[in-house]
Amino acid sequence: MNAPHISQTPPADGIDVLVVDDSAEAADTLAIALSLDGYRVRTCHSGAAALSAIAQDFPLCMLMDFGLPDKDGLDIVREVRARHGDTIVLVMCTGWDMGEPRVAEAADLVDHYFTKPVSLEKLRQILPPLAPEGVRA
Repeated sequence: MNAPHISQTPPADGIDVLVVDDSAEAADTLAIALSLDGYRVRTCHSGAAALSAIAQDFPLCMLMDFGLPDKDGLDIVREVRARHGDTIVLVMCTGWDMGEPRVAEAADLVDHYFTKPVSLEKLRQILPPLAPEGVRA
């Protein structure tokens, strides 16, 4: 009898990911799932906290909610791009209907744009890839 084939996601070798969502439950759930894949994940629940976290410990990827209690997600993305250029992979995840002009602006500013709920499989496909043996190129 053959053993069933089990698909495994390759370990992420500790790539830093920042999850920014005003829903602590949503942020924590995503953080746990990504941590199980080997990512080092931090969570924030406001725009100010996200900017502070980036200044303290620079992530390779930022998963950003649009609707935050203190700042518009696009304002945060603009600020991150102005300060850091394309050095952070920015992923916008929103459950809001932002309207066509704002969706177009978000698409121009971020690397990926998703409407919630976003599947973990989709995120795994777009998170920063690893070079052989877990060393970033």
